[in-house]
Amino acid sequence: MKTPLFLLGILAVSACAANGGDSNSGAGGTNSGAGGSGTQTGGRLGSGGSVASGGSTASGGNSASGGASASGGSTASGGNPASGGTGTAGKPGSGGATGSGGATGSGGAGGARDGGVADGGSCTDTCPAPKGGLTIGCKKRFLYGANFAWKNFSCDFGGKAAWGFKGVAADKAAFTTAIQEMKDNGVDVIRWWMFPNLTGDGIKLDNTTSRTPTGLGATVLDDVLAALDIAASLNVHIKLTLFSFDNFKPDSADAPSTGPIFTDATKRAALIAKVVRPIAAAVEASPNKDRMIAWDAINEPEWAITTGTDPYGDPAFDGQSTLQTITFAQMETFVKDVVTALHAESRAPVTVGSAAVKWANAWSKVGVDYHDFHWYGWVDQYFAHTKTPTDYKVDDKPVVIGEFPFSPNADTTGTSFGGISYATFVTDVLNAGYAGAMGWSYSDATGAFNWAAAKSNVKAWADSHTCYTHF
Repeated sequence: MKTPLFLLGILAVSACAANGGDSNSGAGGTNSGAGGSGTQTGGRLGSGGSVASGGSTASGGNSASGGASASGGSTASGGNPASGGTGTAGKPGSGGATGSGGATGSGGAGGARDGGVADGGSCTDTCPAPKGGLTIGCKKRFLYGANFAWKNFSCDFGGKAAWGFKGVAADKAAFTTAIQEMKDNGVDVIRWWMFPNLTGDGIKLDNTTSRTPTGLGATVLDDVLAALDIAASLNVHIKLTLFSFDNFKPDSADAPSTGPIFTDATKRAALIAKVVRPIAAAVEASPNKDRMIAWDAINEPEWAITTGTDPYGDPAFDGQSTLQTITFAQMETFVKDVVTALHAESRAPVTVGSAAVKWANAWSKVGVDYHDFHWYGWVDQYFAHTKTPTDYKVDDKPVVIGEFPFSPNADTTGTSFGGISYATFVTDVLNAGYAGAMGWSYSDATGAFNWAAAKSNVKAWADSHTCYTHF
C-alpha cells in the first residue's frame, strides 16, 4: 500500500511545463514499512560515463627492405579508435643506401566507454577524484552538476509551435543565460530532459490512434547541436535524458500516452530507428560531442511498473495508480533496446535514472555503464546515503546520485536527512565513494528543491573542490 507523505510541487514555469510529471510514490526498504507517496506538477525529478581502462598501444610501421634506392619502412598506423593508445615509431628500412625509416604512428582516437582518450594518444590525470569517481578518457572526476531539467517541459527539443515555445536553436540566448547561471555557480554537468511526454513537437507519429513514430520534429537535431554548442562555449557538459515515467500518463488533449509505443514491438522498433538512433548519431557527428558526458535512457521507470517484483531479488515495485503501468519484463525490454541503440551510435556512456537504490538490481541486465540512483528523504529513511555502494552491493560500477534535494534540511518527504546541509550531503556521498551528485532542480522554485535558495551553496562546495569536479 502507499501512504501519503509528501507533495512534490515542481513549479509550472509555463503552460507547457504544467503538463509535467505525475505523482511520485515510494515504498519503504526491503524490511521496512511503506514509504511515502506524493503528487507533483511540472514533471518529475533523475547521469556521466563508465570507469574506463586505458587504451592499448598501437604498434609502428613495418620494416621496408631496401634495394639500391629502397624506401624506408611504411608509415605506422595509430591505435585502434576504441582504445586510444599511442602509436610507436615505424621500423627503419633496411637495405639501400637511401632507405629511410618509417614514419611514427599516431595514437588512435579514444572511445569514451572503452577508456580511450577522446583526442587520441594518451594523457595523465593530474587531479583524480579521491574516492569514487567516473572515468571519461583518463579523467576520473566526481560528476558534479544539476538537473536543468527543462525550460519548457517536453518542448526544449522540438519546440511547440502551437504554444509559441521554441527549441534550443531558436531560443539560444535564453538557454545560454540559464546554463551560464549554472556554470557560474559551479555546475559542470547539466541533466536535461528531452521527451518526458509527447506534448512538444519533437516526435512525429503517423497518427494518435496507430501511434507509430515516423521521425523527429523539424528542429530536434538543430536543438541538440545547439545544446552541445552552448555547452562547448561555456565549458560545461550535458547529460540528455530521453524519456520518463511521465510518458505513461493516460492520453490527454495535449499529449497521447507513449506507453503503447514502448510495449509494441513494431512501434518500439520505429521509435528506436526514427528517434533514438538519429539523435545519438547527430551527437556523435558533432564537433562538440565531447560535451555529451552521458545518456540517461529514462527517468525513474520504476513508477510505471505494475506491482510485482523483478527476477533479481529487489523489493516489489509500487507503480503509480495515475499511470498506465506495464510489467517489469516489458519495461526491461524497452530500456535495453534504448541502451543498445545509444551504444551503437554514440561513445558516450549510458545509464538509467533509477528512482531509488531500493531497486538496486532492476537495470543490471540492460547494459548500463554506471549506476544512477535518486535520493530524497523518503529514500534516506530506509537507505542511508552515508552507506557505501559496497553496502548496497552496487560496487560493480560507479554510482552517481542523479537527483537529490538542493536543500536536504528542508526535504519533508522523509526524516533521515536529519536537517543536514547541502555541503554535508555532498561531502557524505563523496566520502562514501559515490561517483557524483546532481541537485534538483534549476527549474524549481519550491521548498527543498529551490535552485535560487541553494545556488550559493552549490558554488561554495564547487569552489572548495575545484580540482576534481570538472571533466
